[in-house]
This record gives sequence, structure tokens and C-alpha cells, in this order.
Amino acid sequence: MRYDPAWLDSDPLPQLIDGRESREGVTRPVVDPSTGETPASYAEATPAEVEAALAAARRSHDRGEWRSMPGATRAELLDAVAAAIRADARRLATLEALDTGKAVGGALTNDVYEAAGAFSYAAAVARTMHGDVRRSSFPPELLPGGGPDLLTMRLREPAGVVAELLPWNGPLMTGSQRIAMALAAGCSIVAKPPEEAVVTLVELGRILTRAGLPPGVLNIVLGLGETVGEQLVTDPRVDLVSLTGGTETGHRVMELAARNLTPTHLELGGKSPVIVFADADLDQAVGWAMMAAFVNMGEVCVAGSRLLVDESVYDDVVKGVAEAAANLTIGDALDPATFIGPLISEAHASRVRGFVSRALSGGDATVVGTPSIACSSRATYVPPTVLGRVRPGSEIEQREVFGPVLAAMPFSSEEEALTLANGTSYGLNGTVFTRDIERAFRVAHALDCGEVNVNCHFTPDMNGGRGEPRRSSGHARTGVDAYTRIKAVNIQTRS
Repeated sequence: MRYDPAWLDSDPLPQLIDGRESREGVTRPVVDPSTGETPASYAEATPAEVEAALAAARRSHDRGEWRSMPGATRAELLDAVAAAIRADARRLATLEALDTGKAVGGALTNDVYEAAGAFSYAAAVARTMHGDVRRSSFPPELLPGGGPDLLTMRLREPAGVVAELLPWNGPLMTGSQRIAMALAAGCSIVAKPPEEAVVTLVELGRILTRAGLPPGVLNIVLGLGETVGEQLVTDPRVDLVSLTGGTETGHRVMELAARNLTPTHLELGGKSPVIVFADADLDQAVGWAMMAAFVNMGEVCVAGSRLLVDESVYDDVVKGVAEAAANLTIGDALDPATFIGPLISEAHASRVRGFVSRALSGGDATVVGTPSIACSSRATYVPPTVLGRVRPGSEIEQREVFGPVLAAMPFSSEEEALTLANGTSYGLNGTVFTRDIERAFRVAHALDCGEVNVNCHFTPDMNGGRGEPRRSSGHARTGVDAYTRIKAVNIQTRS
């Protein structure tokens, strides 16, 4: 047995609205990408259910039970949620793998770990969140009542009602990071899981409800972006729209939110460069480059999907990455030995294969390595593929594939490496491998992206160590800044 069927409530999976579960809409299947089977279904939210969720969030925020609660009290609940996630780690990891195709080993050691960590981190933020106080910089002769007796207090307030639109590549982890921090800030939320992967976010809502979150503070509605999502984004009761998703979706969300001048936080796509200089520890660089490109089947916004290597070591590095990728275990997402599971859907896998096919037929790249898939003939499986000598400016070099495809290119100078690295419309993440500390700082400064890694890839702290995306990768504050607004209070203290 691949999993315990009792771990999955499927009658069908419901909305969470004002602290209660609701199942009024038509049902849609939950599809296991590894097998094509449908182990469950979920109810799509009706317009009336979305309306009820929005009303509940607005009402809960305006009444202020959660936002007015002392931070230490909010922190106790958030800590309890973290403990509940850790206690249920095996089941949650299995459900995440079943729903998304994510390898269950990675889901357990990374996604569930990060989900629990997000609530622990948010609890610490809730306990310690503060503003600041400063004295006036205006001299008394220029501003009546000015001088050192005029104090300005800057206070953090919750952003309000948040429409949180979540991605399918890591729904439990990303959903926990966003929801936990919004709750730490005192916001009320209407969250929409991706239609492709709803299971673990329904479970997260249940965990929060059991922990005692007041009704209406978190509402979860299921369904399509074109219907449920657009109803959320265009509603004037929403104070902030937060999207983690693709760049095209970001354009649409920003356009719709502009109707009400609703602020947006958009963490979108990426085409992140991994730059390897000749003086780097090449074994270290090869290992990280392989992980950067192929962890979670490349379905990662900060995936290192472009490998830029000094010409003098290019062949050795690219061959090393291809050999490492060829040794990855491809298989059923629920098999603990699997590293590369299936992609989220047949449609997405077909899209990924299309990028590779067009690159090869157009002469834009050559195949350095792509292993065969012995485990299954299902169309959701795509092998980790390394493409070499990719033509600068080509589609495969410029556009986000969001799959296990690495585009490798040589460079002959630091200047050329930076030109290539900054030569796409994205600005999410970049990585540099070098033993030269001065070069590391120089390149980090020159990379036009929100986050730079030196001799590693992926941030070691996904809660407190994130940078802000740029250009087509979106615009988003990080941490509690994303879910709070600053109010300034000016006080004349002189009698």
C-alpha cells in the first residue's frame, strides 16, 4: 500500500469559511501525478461561498479579535500550529507527494520542516514586533513646536484583509510561510490554493481551526483562478493581494487589483543564473548546480536553470552536472528512494518537453545528458535534462521552463558572465561560485536580482533571509513587512 487511505478525507474536500467547512459547489478530482488515479475530490467554491469568505474575513478584521490580541497570545497559537505540523509530519508529507508529485523524502525533510518552521518563526515575530520612536529633525525656528520635544512614533499595523493566492509547486511550505506571517501581523485572510494541489492547504486550515484560531480570520476557498481568484482580487473589501505564481498570472492579478487600487505583492517567475568561475571548488559547484536545477523536478521559482561556466572549465563542469543528474532516482513520488518524481500534470510536462524540442530543432542547444525513464510510461515524467552550448537570446535561455531542464553556457570573462546573467527579464535569484572574496562581492553587487548566493544555492533561512524580487520576477516585501503598514504618530511633549 502506497499510503493509508484513512489519511485522506475525500467526501469531497471542503472550503473553510468563518470557521466552518462548506461543500456547495461542483466537485473536481484530485489527481495523483505518479499514477493518474483520483484518490479524492474537492468542492469548487461557488460565488456565494467566496462572498461569504470575504465577508467573514472583513468582519473578523473589523471586529479586531485577532488583530487586537496581544502578540504573545497570538504567538502561543502559532507555536501550537508548528508543533501540530511536526507531530503529523509523515502524513502531511505523504499527502503533499500524492497531490503534487513531489518526492516524499524531500517533502518530509524540506517542505514539512519549512512549514513548521514558518509558524515557529512567525510566533517569534508576533512576540517581538515593534515600531520605532525618533525626535523631530526640524528646528523650533522653522517649525512651530518643533525641536527635540516633538517625537514621531512609527507603529506597525496589520495590512488588513489579505487575498492570498498560492502556488502548486510547494503548497504546504509556501502556504505556511505566507499564512503564518500574515497571522503574526494580525491580518485576516482569504487564501486560494492552486486548483492543481489543494489537499495539504485544506489540512492546514483544519490544524489552525483546531488550534483555536477565531472564526473568519483564515478562510480557504478552492477553485480556478479565472473564477474564484478573480472574484477575490477584484473585491473592494480586500486590502492586499499577495500572489506567488507565474509572471503571466502576475500581470493579470496586477491589472485586476488596479481597479480598486489594491496593493499587490507578487513573487513570480525566475531564470536564475549559476555562475561558476575557474577558481571555484568545482566539485562543490557541480553538486550545487545539479541541486539548483533539479530539486523538486525544477518546479522551483528560484531554480538555478541557467549554468554559466568559465570556458576553461566548462566541459568538466557541465559533464559533471549531467553525470550527477543521470544518477538521480526517478520514480513514484511516494517511494522514499525517489528524487525525481512526476511533474504536476501531463499538460505541464508536455509544455516542458516542448521547450527542449524547440531548442534542439532550432539549433539553440545540444543535449549533454538526459537519462531514460524506466519507472513509468506516464506522460507526467520528464527526465533531468542538461542542454549545452545554449545560444544566448534563445527561448530556452530566456524563458522560465519550470521543469528539470538546465541551460548551460560558457563565458570568457567576468564582464561576459555578468552580461549573460543579467540578460533576461527576470530578477529573482543568482548564484556565484568562486574562491576570490573580492570577486564574490563584486559580482553580487553587479547581479540585478533580489537575492545572491555565494558558493551555495537556496537561502538557508526561508523565513528571515529572503530578498525582494525585481522586474518580471515581481515586487514583494519580505517577512512581516509584507503584511504590515506603518502609521506615524507625531506627539508634542512640551508643556
